[in-house]
Amino acid sequence: MEAEKKQVVAVDFSSPNIAKEMHVGNMRSGILGECTSRIFEFLGHKVHRINHLGDWGTSFGMLICHMKEKYPDYLENLPELKDLNLFYQEAKEKFDKDPDFKKKSQLTVVSLQSGDPDCLKAWKAFCEISMIENGKIYKRLDMHAEECGESFYNPMLPGLVDELVEKGFAKESQGAICMFIEGKSHHPLMLKKSDGGFNYDTTDVAAVKYRLETLKAERIIYLTDVGQYSHFELVFEAAKLIG
Repeated sequence: MEAEKKQVVAVDFSSPNIAKEMHVGNMRSGILGECTSRIFEFLGHKVHRINHLGDWGTSFGMLICHMKEKYPDYLENLPELKDLNLFYQEAKEKFDKDPDFKKKSQLTVVSLQSGDPDCLKAWKAFCEISMIENGKIYKRLDMHAEECGESFYNPMLPGLVDELVEKGFAKESQGAICMFIEGKSHHPLMLKKSDGGFNYDTTDVAAVKYRLETLKAERIIYLTDVGQYSHFELVFEAAKLIG
């Protein structure tokens, strides 16, 4: 049995955060996404299985700063982080309690997003360790998807934000670049932070643009937690406004 009209379908599922233990919600999303992908493939549609990894952003500034403090020679002797989850918890505790560490972490994110080689070396190590562990779970659940995380969109973000400002969709607000969605939320989409960094608002808007314009997706399905509803409502409304 095949669909009369074949479509290009993008299915976004699982999407765990790198350097953290995979949450049961990521497994639930993964199982649902795997099933959804198989159904559309069975019907003859072209399916892009997308694992939108949380592999960018503030948490990596925090982890890299903790790496520099705990292992000052990490560039020459990269440590074996056998318990990455514990390492994350240590970094998060410092981030929450130490204002100086928090500020350094936020600035380190900007350096990472700008391509600083030292930051990238630590970032790659965190990603590799996480994906080895995540891969064990995916293999057991027989789940398959292309790893296309937030970092994939990083080169697209400056141009995207500039384009939205030029076209009048986004504007400066208290040093940040924001997109206000009338009637949807008291909080705008923050496309560029006041410190010059980008966040998941930016990458999620970029992901929609990429999936529609480059992948030529005619249908995009997101398998995510209901707690993300208000965020994605803003992202999708923004996409409609931009056209």
